[in-house]
Amino acid sequence: MNPIPKLISVGVISHSIIQRYLSNQARLKELLLKMPKETVHVPVLKEGRKVKKESSVRYPAGIINLQVLGSGAIGAPRSLYVFTDQTRYLFNCGEGTQRLAHEHKMKLAKLEHIFVTNNSWDNTGGLPGVALTIQDIGVPEITLHGPPRVEKLFEGTKRFVVLNNLKVKVADTTGTSFGDHILQVDYVKLYPSLTEDSTEKSSSSEESLIDEDETDYYTPIKGCKRQLEITQEGEQKKRTKIETDASDDESSDVVLSYVCRPRKKEGTLLIEKCVEFGVPAGPLLGKLKSGQNVTLPNGTIVKADDVRSPDCPGPVFIVVDCPHEKYLESFVRNPILSQFHDPTRPEDFPHVVVHFTPTSIMLNPQYKEWMEKFRLATKHLILNESCIGMGSEAVHRIQAKLNLLDTEMFPILKEEGVESFYPVSEEMKSSVNVFKKPAIMDEIKVPVIMGTTLLKYVLRPNPEIDSSSSLTIDPQESVREVFESEVFASKLEKLKTKLSTLPQTGTDLYPEFLFLGTGSCIPNKTRNTSGILVHTDPDNYILMDCGEGTYGQLVRFFGSNNVERILSKLKAIYISHLHADHHIGLVQVIRKRFAALRSMNLPPSPVYLLAPHQIQTWLHLYNKNFERIKGTYHLIPNIILRKGDDAVVQENILLSELKHILGFDEIQTTLVRHCPNAFGVAIKHSSGWKITYSGDTMPCDALVDLGKDSDVLIHEATMEDDLKQEAKIKMHSTTSEAIEIGNKMRAKFILLTHFSQRYAKVPVINENFSSNVGIAFDNMRVRKCDLPKIPFMYDALNVMFTDDVEEMEQKAMRRSKRKELEAMNTKQMSLKKTMP
Repeated sequence: MNPIPKLISVGVISHSIIQRYLSNQARLKELLLKMPKETVHVPVLKEGRKVKKESSVRYPAGIINLQVLGSGAIGAPRSLYVFTDQTRYLFNCGEGTQRLAHEHKMKLAKLEHIFVTNNSWDNTGGLPGVALTIQDIGVPEITLHGPPRVEKLFEGTKRFVVLNNLKVKVADTTGTSFGDHILQVDYVKLYPSLTEDSTEKSSSSEESLIDEDETDYYTPIKGCKRQLEITQEGEQKKRTKIETDASDDESSDVVLSYVCRPRKKEGTLLIEKCVEFGVPAGPLLGKLKSGQNVTLPNGTIVKADDVRSPDCPGPVFIVVDCPHEKYLESFVRNPILSQFHDPTRPEDFPHVVVHFTPTSIMLNPQYKEWMEKFRLATKHLILNESCIGMGSEAVHRIQAKLNLLDTEMFPILKEEGVESFYPVSEEMKSSVNVFKKPAIMDEIKVPVIMGTTLLKYVLRPNPEIDSSSSLTIDPQESVREVFESEVFASKLEKLKTKLSTLPQTGTDLYPEFLFLGTGSCIPNKTRNTSGILVHTDPDNYILMDCGEGTYGQLVRFFGSNNVERILSKLKAIYISHLHADHHIGLVQVIRKRFAALRSMNLPPSPVYLLAPHQIQTWLHLYNKNFERIKGTYHLIPNIILRKGDDAVVQENILLSELKHILGFDEIQTTLVRHCPNAFGVAIKHSSGWKITYSGDTMPCDALVDLGKDSDVLIHEATMEDDLKQEAKIKMHSTTSEAIEIGNKMRAKFILLTHFSQRYAKVPVINENFSSNVGIAFDNMRVRKCDLPKIPFMYDALNVMFTDDVEEMEQKAMRRSKRKELEAMNTKQMSLKKTMP
């Protein structure tokens, strides 16, 4: 539904403002349509893949490995990668899968099938990112297997996840199975128990706490009878309705598990046996190899079984997920799964059962009894929240280095299982596997393997657990590497001396900024996509943008024991525009925030969501087809906060509440030069400070006007200066352009972020980086009083990342020479044309 007529009808904005708004959108749309998409490489890659696939022999796989990609630990994705010597399969694809695959070089070019157990965001949140990645490397088609409506995820994200070069096929899981030349996969369907309690719960979940008619969002505060203070009775009713409305696991009636049978591998021909039987060279050997009996010229019959090694049957593995108690009865009584409890079928036993089931269900006596019915030879691989380790080594390596510069600004990360590896001691710690025995292992009396990233279970050729490639984390190795340079030790000593001479202005604690993601477009191993947590006062936070993996970054920084406390204080989320790298992590954050409030027995107040109003299309679709998130957020459209020549920020009841709770005197937006409905924002706090955030934009005068005299400007700086033309084409800013905008608005300090992933470690620092300019890193926490420290760190940073700096300088030199050559050729061509 188009909200603009309602905005006009309730007097929020005028016709003239709407006309100007639509005119701006039309110009931006025209510019975007002319932008080069840079996908010329995709057809070439597709053709190469097609030729290779057609020429390959389709035979049963000789190598089959199950490899853990995401362990399912708190904040980590849940994903199992099945590797064969011909193709790849993925079971579940939680948010952050793309980033782990990139770091650990899990090449997705041969990925053809993704299997989803249930439609929870924990299993599907990484699908958009993975789809974009495999499209970019030339994969022409992917097949999605899962419960009904799983394909709706791509329908809902098509406006901001553009898959023009990737076809997403949806398998018909209403049938019994899927098969190719590698695997046969049986679909095991689980259904909820139709008890009286579940029926009542399902019925009540259709009620909505918040009336989501647009008129509710845009009602002006003038004349409104609603009070900011809610009575105790009303608060209790509000809480009850939210709890029923946002109940977990209401995504779909059907949940899937999968029984996977690799195709049998035929035995090989034993030449020495053939010689013993007197088989001559020639076509008879080929027949024996294919399993046919042959008759020799002397009349002797040679059986194929006598001269071949035994066939290798397909080692069965099962992937199960029982997400809620209401599925437990269907799970433990399922005849397809129960057949593997039969001791009279030893040849068909599963080598491994992979459990995505939550810990609370696994500890249910019925579930434990079900597990105990398998043969002792069956291993049980667990991928859920009881696992430890979020799967990334790179984030700890770079944090350990940056921690040398300032222990408060770059604190030790609180990820469970790796904290003890950080402290600098006289005896450096050696590499240690990220593993700690969880309590669940004592509760379950069967062979249990706790999943950790890169843990491998080999199914073929010889079934075994291979932990040799499992992730190890040794942050102190990074520290040793840095100190191998005597120059760095000298730079660090000078830095410490300079910092000790700075005035101690410890009273300016707020605002405090925690950068959760400082990279653009896609995450890489050291820079996640956009997200900034702003601590406005002791009891309140606001999140600026929310790229994929934002929740995981919060867990990594604060620890799984503290993240609920932080989320309970998160009062607002601001989304600058609807590109995926700025908001695809939103669903997970609002889910986890609601769960945190419930866990802490706090009133389940909705988070205030400041975003382009078009985000409702996506959130409504997710709420309807996957999980109930209706009522967990209040939308305040960015357009009604817009400041302009003939526009005034209009009050509505939600905005008034937000300003009251967070202590904001003003919160205003402006359209910026990036894509349709892209906004910058400025916030002025009652204590006097003002911050401005650009979102993504080219240099923009409207932002200068909005952010005049800001204490802090956080501005995107995607490109280095000699890529100015590329930045213009992609509607981004260079570092110097961002600094110039800050100087124009008289910002006291300029923090640069949103760097192209070509600057994974550090951007190019040039002469325009003055004493009021800082660069942001992931997991950097900086208070207002800490800002003057950052410029003093540049010398040490250039030495710390000297290899990266030198590589960027060499690339810049090559670009410069190429431009000179092009200019020379152009000049020569012009001269030839003027010659008689």
